[in-house]
Amino acid sequence: MKFCQSAILIIICVLNGFVKAEQPYTVKNERLEYFKGLKETFVDMSDLKVVGRQRFINGSVTFGEDMFSEHYKFQVEIFSSPQSDGQYKQLPMGVPRTPVCEGIKDLYTKLLQPSLVEGENTNFPFVPEEGLCPLPKGDYYVKNLDMNTDSWPNQIPRGLLKAKLTFFKDEINVGGIFVIIRVEDRE
Repeated sequence: MKFCQSAILIIICVLNGFVKAEQPYTVKNERLEYFKGLKETFVDMSDLKVVGRQRFINGSVTFGEDMFSEHYKFQVEIFSSPQSDGQYKQLPMGVPRTPVCEGIKDLYTKLLQPSLVEGENTNFPFVPEEGLCPLPKGDYYVKNLDMNTDSWPNQIPRGLLKAKLTFFKDEINVGGIFVIIRVEDRE
């Protein structure tokens, strides 16, 4: 859920830095495709969907157990289809395997938390400046998530972007999701 969208934001910001301004582009959620873990699925995102004309993200994510950085990491790979034809090429950017608590503290709070308000459109707890560790086991909903792109960089590839967010427990894939967004020049 939040991690899925943050994956895209993380990659974009790693390469281009932060620029706060009205963006010269629009972003639309296109599709979400979850995948199970290799042996077990501790991060289940199968309920997340893109819905309605507004293309909001709705659904829930389940963490099957408390997630400590000693055992849990995530990684993001980014792919681009500039012609929006589904012919993706991997971009030389991404987020290498990062301990989950550090990623939440350093990336989620800056990039995704402005779009997710506890009690309003999610029940995921607010992450304070000092972080949140472990990530608590549970079911977390997302309701009518529309991304706030103010902190996104001005220059990102146009067309379709696909982020593959994978969670690992002791270096074994335990679930993830593909997030596909459309980026177009603002008219």
